[in-house]
Amino acid sequence: MNSKRRLSALIVLFLIAVMLSGCAKNTEVANVEPEITPTPTVEPTPTPEPPKGSPCPLTGVLVEDEGDLKQRPIAVMLDNEYNARPQSGLLEAEIVYEIPVEGNITRYMAIYHHNHTDKIGPVRSARPYFIDKSLEFNAVYVHCGGSPQALQDIVTLKVNALNDLKGSPCFWRSKDRKMPHNLYTSTKLMREVIESNKFNNKTAPEYFKFSEEFLNPDGKSTRAISFNYSKNYTVGYEYDEKDKLYYRTINGVRLKDKESGKEIATTNIIVEKTTAKVLDDVGRLGVNNIGKDRGYYLTAGKLMEIEWSKSSRSAKTIYKDLKGNEILMNKGTTWIQVVPDYVRIDIKE
Repeated sequence: MNSKRRLSALIVLFLIAVMLSGCAKNTEVANVEPEITPTPTVEPTPTPEPPKGSPCPLTGVLVEDEGDLKQRPIAVMLDNEYNARPQSGLLEAEIVYEIPVEGNITRYMAIYHHNHTDKIGPVRSARPYFIDKSLEFNAVYVHCGGSPQALQDIVTLKVNALNDLKGSPCFWRSKDRKMPHNLYTSTKLMREVIESNKFNNKTAPEYFKFSEEFLNPDGKSTRAISFNYSKNYTVGYEYDEKDKLYYRTINGVRLKDKESGKEIATTNIIVEKTTAKVLDDVGRLGVNNIGKDRGYYLTAGKLMEIEWSKSSRSAKTIYKDLKGNEILMNKGTTWIQVVPDYVRIDIKE
């Protein structure tokens, strides 16, 4: 009996020894080399390159080719009768004026400084008040004939001009339209004639003040504006919030460029209210653009009241808010509507 107890005790001791031995082995720490995680390489943030070019004084947009900014502006008279539409070259103009002429219609004057285009027209005749506007830019004035007073003003004021009726070689007539709605020119041909005529090369002065950032001015929200020049002629603009542009309409239909089919749009609209009177039996107008009067500036879907002033025929027109500060404008093209007091203006909020 005692021997059995001793055997049992020995077995228990043996099992305890085995268990202790296993625990000891489990507590041993393996000698493993630590894994090294490589430090990721941080690429330096590249310094953004400054925008290339210099600002155009007429649009504020940067122009890479400095040579384009050293050219004289060109002011081209454009037909706006029914048979002249759609016109060519309005898309590339930096500034466009629209002013009434006789016959209850309007005419355009498109100003080109750095932009190039292969076809501009139809080109039409000169009027004195358009000459006044072209003088503000030291522009070469391009036309086909003109009223007696306009032709005399070109001589008296020593205006550098290109006139088709004097045989200037920068014009051609297209075969797809009838005279007088088929006379065209191009920036290339005009520049060649300007150089051969040795006109002065004084470039455009700074004209507008432009905001560096896109401007949302204080003013009345305006989604459309229209001008009823006569019974059958209403011009308007419709604002598109997506691209921040005003699309031009004539009698409710959007105006398109003849060459590309693109719709005509602009960033800025300036409205000059003024007075006008009939001068002769033909119905030629005298449009007052010297002195001062009220108007509007439209951009970014807002309309603000302004005051314009012009001290002489060649002086720059100044546009100020009603507090007397020169207006700050968004960069881009500008259409300027000269609106006599007999024209009805409709504003839609």
